[in-house]
Amino acid sequence: MSFTVRGGRLFRDGQPFLAQGVDYHPSEAGCRIWTEWDPEAIAQDFAGMAGAGLNTVRFFVFWRDFEPEPGRIDKEMLGRLRHVVDTAAAADLACVVSLFTIWMNGQLIDPAWREGRSLWRDGDMLALEEEFATAVAREVGGCDNLLAFDLGDEIGCVDPGEAAASTLAEVAGWQARLAAVLRLEAPDVLVMQANDASGVLGPSPFGADNSAALDLIGVHGFPVWAPGSIESTLSFKATNLTSFLVRYACAYGVPFVDELGSYGVDDATAAAYLRASAASAIGNGASGILVWCWQDIASEAEPYTDRPMERFAGLHRLDGSAKPAMRDYRRVVGAAPELAVRRPRPSVAVYLPQWVRAAGRSYLDNGVATVATFFSYLLLKRAHLDFDIVADDLAGYDLVVCPSVAHVTLPDLRKLRAVCDRGATVYFSLGDHLHGFPGEPLVGAEIVDHSPPSDGKSAFRWDSDEWAVDWAATRTRTTTLRPTTAEVIGRYPDGSPCLLQNRVGDGRFLFTNVPFEAQLDRPERLTAAAWECFYRRIAGVAGIAPVADCPDPDVEILPADGADDRRFVVVNHAATPSDTEISWSGGTVRVELAAKDWTIVHVPPDREDR
Repeated sequence: MSFTVRGGRLFRDGQPFLAQGVDYHPSEAGCRIWTEWDPEAIAQDFAGMAGAGLNTVRFFVFWRDFEPEPGRIDKEMLGRLRHVVDTAAAADLACVVSLFTIWMNGQLIDPAWREGRSLWRDGDMLALEEEFATAVAREVGGCDNLLAFDLGDEIGCVDPGEAAASTLAEVAGWQARLAAVLRLEAPDVLVMQANDASGVLGPSPFGADNSAALDLIGVHGFPVWAPGSIESTLSFKATNLTSFLVRYACAYGVPFVDELGSYGVDDATAAAYLRASAASAIGNGASGILVWCWQDIASEAEPYTDRPMERFAGLHRLDGSAKPAMRDYRRVVGAAPELAVRRPRPSVAVYLPQWVRAAGRSYLDNGVATVATFFSYLLLKRAHLDFDIVADDLAGYDLVVCPSVAHVTLPDLRKLRAVCDRGATVYFSLGDHLHGFPGEPLVGAEIVDHSPPSDGKSAFRWDSDEWAVDWAATRTRTTTLRPTTAEVIGRYPDGSPCLLQNRVGDGRFLFTNVPFEAQLDRPERLTAAAWECFYRRIAGVAGIAPVADCPDPDVEILPADGADDRRFVVVNHAATPSDTEISWSGGTVRVELAAKDWTIVHVPPDREDR
């Protein structure tokens, strides 16, 4: 049997496969799984996973246990690894094996002999990594339940300074080098890299957009550590975070959520977070969901001595009893084939400029702009407008959204010009007036100058609609525009233009110098007003309406592409119940959802209404 990826999906022996499982440390041994060896406990845990309907387990190879001295790989440890993979196979569990595990739960579990040398740029270390990867792949690469090798859990955290100093090319080269070694020994096993949210929302070179050598793009869904103003674990933003990371990764490959969970919350909150975020992530295209983690940890050894609260994020308590989150996870697992919708091709694309995730390299640069992309995602969800997130080909989209752009390149501008030339609409909001401005030919206006924020630009109006602007939430300077060829369709209170429509080719370019998405990055601001109405109006200019709609903006609607059965996955991202109606061209259906709950609505093709 073998695992493959194609068309953005994961397959096992040619059949679609959705990985549903957990991350795993034995409760008693914790991170000493290999040195405090207890195969009976592992077998019992794996049987419990299978009994709960799970099909995948991820575990961690602590490098120092397997290679106590440089060049001396412990054969007994390799045998234990093989035993764990075989034990998983006996329970019908696929395995994700995380190599080069050094960083874990906020601490380094480091081979003493590494002596701080770079994992990515030191030649001797690279040679040792190749030897170790070869040994592991030879030991377990032929196991038909081995889904993927993870090159190392959040490995950039091993040495953040060294990671920040590494170029994209160096990190990509490291991934390609190790992936080639693994594939040589285990050609049927996929390769991935597990990264925290900085791989999308931060400047880390270990990112979704720098994963060309990998088969799967790993993302981690922990709202408490995500940048931006996520107010709480039960906020609208929090349970949309993982699905956003999934959709962002879709622009570059096949997304795989290899860690999903919540910290610092009670059992009820953890369950609510898991049920909404897991259902949404699967509906938005995740090829796998692995929850952190199987059971609370009894071990008090490192890293739990320094961070004891890391021990209590399991789906089961120390006594083995299931927490409420396990019940909700089992419900998601049972419905996963229906949650994994194949969406119809949308008319809207959110465009990722070349430098959207680039770190500031000098005083000229404004830094990472993907938090604005996250807010654009949230606005489109609240407006019930289906969309793709796209980094390259914009052909076929009728509306291209460019949110709070901080840096635009000539290749970006050529792509946007081509969108307009073929008759489509581009919406572009300004995130930096120097390097984010797309130029007078597209905008149909010039920037006169910048100035400090004032009451004269504290809001903007489009016909009868008005929205306040929080300039302090952004890094954007206030600017004044002088129209040349553009039509002014929105103004500030001081009368100056703030929203322009310019005819370009057979299409139009809508431009605002308001960083509309970035200025929403304040606690509670997104849900305090109907900001999504601005996006609805933009879509209306492009002649686009939701495929399915409802009056509750906290409710996510995911339409499925099926000729025989119209299906909607509906997720309530609010912390309160929702009683609403889902409407589409063929009818309306009432949907009642508890807080952070989800359902699947089936509507036969001949259905009119009820």
